[in-house]
Amino acid sequence: MSKCILIAFFFFNSALVAAQNKVLPEEAKRFLISGYEMLDYITGDLNGDKKQDAILIIKKIGEDTTYEETKRPFMLLARQADGKLKQVKRNDNVILCRHCGGAFGDPYEYVDITNKGFGIHFYGGSSWRWASTYSFQYNAARANWYLTSEKQVSYHNTDMDLTMKEVNIDAVELGIKSIDSFNGNPRLTRYKWEVVAAKTFFYNNPKTGSKPRKGYLVKGDTVTSYRELTHFVDVYFENNKEQSSSGFVLKKNLVKIE
Repeated sequence: MSKCILIAFFFFNSALVAAQNKVLPEEAKRFLISGYEMLDYITGDLNGDKKQDAILIIKKIGEDTTYEETKRPFMLLARQADGKLKQVKRNDNVILCRHCGGAFGDPYEYVDITNKGFGIHFYGGSSWRWASTYSFQYNAARANWYLTSEKQVSYHNTDMDLTMKEVNIDAVELGIKSIDSFNGNPRLTRYKWEVVAAKTFFYNNPKTGSKPRKGYLVKGDTVTSYRELTHFVDVYFENNKEQSSSGFVLKKNLVKIE
């Protein structure tokens, strides 16, 4: 099965999930904020105690009629010993805004609850499409949920097979990031880096020990980056012939100059 068919199936399936008519149960209505309504609600065991917890995402009433980037509070509701739900986490920066997906529309796809964790899914773009999945897992010792993996997919809708790009980032590269501090749409800072190694290769995925591409940079080359991971930097490079390359480069072979 081609990547094109797989991706098409993925987004068709996620659209079905998002399209289901959901009703907010009475026990969860007390968590609504004045002026807000439910965007999504899902139940499942979030922390491994075999109780039905819930994730509630709310949106401002009438957000479709304004271009203001209104917040969409994300809440984790844990089932207590008395059988009632309690809000244990809230982060207003997790879910992308209604207009943050580009021409394609609302980028929010859905959330799903896995074994002691959950995933958050976004999709957007125009001619160039993108999809993001963030997976969180419960840490009992810290009584919190931490980001364990990130998946980014991009492609041009005229030729998905030829332009498809998939990046998988694991917890080692992401660092320790709890649901409290996670930001689905962080402010990006542009930095310049200089290559200090004799030669450093590009990687499609930032994983130590993985096989690099054939393309490489040499000492003295300068690159631009908007994202820095634990051992890698996601960079963009353009030579004097205006030929460009992008990918992940080992951070130990670079030095930040701006």
